Amino acid sequence: MMQLSKFLAKFKSSPTTPEAAFRQTVESAMRKHHAGEDLSGINNNESESEDLQISRESRAIQPKTSSMSTTSRSSMRSEQFTDDTSSISAKSDASVDSLIFDPNFGAIRPDLYPRKDIVLQQSSLDGGQGRLHTRLKYDFRTCDFVVHLIEAQDLPPADPVTGTFSDPYIRISLLPCVDERVRQSSVKRRTLNPYFNEYFKFPLDFDDLKEKTLVFHLFDYDKFSRHTSLGEVEISMANVDVSNSVEMWCDVQKQHKVAGESGEILISLSYLPTAERLTVVIMKAKELKLSTAAPSADPFVRVSLMVDGKKVKRKKTSVRRGSVNPVWNEALAFNVPAEVLPKVSLEVSVLDHDLIGHGEMLGRCLLGGTDKPGEEQGHWKDMLTNQRKSVAMWHILRK
Repeated sequence: MMQLSKFLAKFKSSPTTPEAAFRQTVESAMRKHHAGEDLSGINNNESESEDLQISRESRAIQPKTSSMSTTSRSSMRSEQFTDDTSSISAKSDASVDSLIFDPNFGAIRPDLYPRKDIVLQQSSLDGGQGRLHTRLKYDFRTCDFVVHLIEAQDLPPADPVTGTFSDPYIRISLLPCVDERVRQSSVKRRTLNPYFNEYFKFPLDFDDLKEKTLVFHLFDYDKFSRHTSLGEVEISMANVDVSNSVEMWCDVQKQHKVAGESGEILISLSYLPTAERLTVVIMKAKELKLSTAAPSADPFVRVSLMVDGKKVKRKKTSVRRGSVNPVWNEALAFNVPAEVLPKVSLEVSVLDHDLIGHGEMLGRCLLGGTDKPGEEQGHWKDMLTNQRKSVAMWHILRK
């Protein structure tokens, strides 16, 4: 029964005529054809959608890639900036540390603050002898008192009558003496306005300097080794603060004539070590002072050689009649061993010859073998320093 019902249903659904069967076959074929086109369209639409999706994804990927590259570059720049900042910070920290641990940090730098020299004028009533220009300073680093001898101006001529030029030089002393050195400038030939620009140092403590007196002795040097005084300058260090540089202009004064002075005498000294001979040349004297009772003088010179203060030998010159400015130019020689020379001193005395007695003392000076500062000691040291050479100098005679 079931098979019969299926057959009848199939029979009913099938066309009854050939035209109907043909029509049914064509419609079925067309339906199949349209179904194929729809499937291909669906497939094409799906591929286009896939392409569009792929394109959009690629576009989406490209910005991401660009964003990533930009981000990476930014991060690289940031890292570089961070490194530079770290480097700068490290350098800053190092510089700060160096400043903190630098022992000179915060110390005063005198070289960054140059100071002008203090200029002082030292005048005197005794004018007409010229002026001296010097600069004084104490060097705390080396513990030296430094004297910068700059120049002298308008010095008097050695011979006021002829008015000829002088050959000036200057001897510098710090009294009382700090050592045995003789500090002397070079000789400037034929000028009354010498320019020296020379430096001299005295080693001593700053606190001791206030008790000293700085003395400049100006002399004229001529071809006969004659040393004529042109004047002097004295500066009391108690009145000058040399912790900073002090520039000074000082009037040159005539050499002081103290009570008891009896004129001057010109003496030349030389020592020949090979012959062990000390030669004293008595050249001349000037302005000898006589006693009120004597109308004139007949002067002569007596030289006594002393060893350790004891007189061991004596020699004298000839007598010059009736003169207070006598000229002798006589040499007196003494045999003195080199090992004894440091203990030797000379007493030079000028006497007025008297037929009755031994002669009146007009004045004397002591050379060598003494701790007393002054020209006498300086002359002796010059002779010891310049052996085989005659060294002449004027000395003041005192009673």
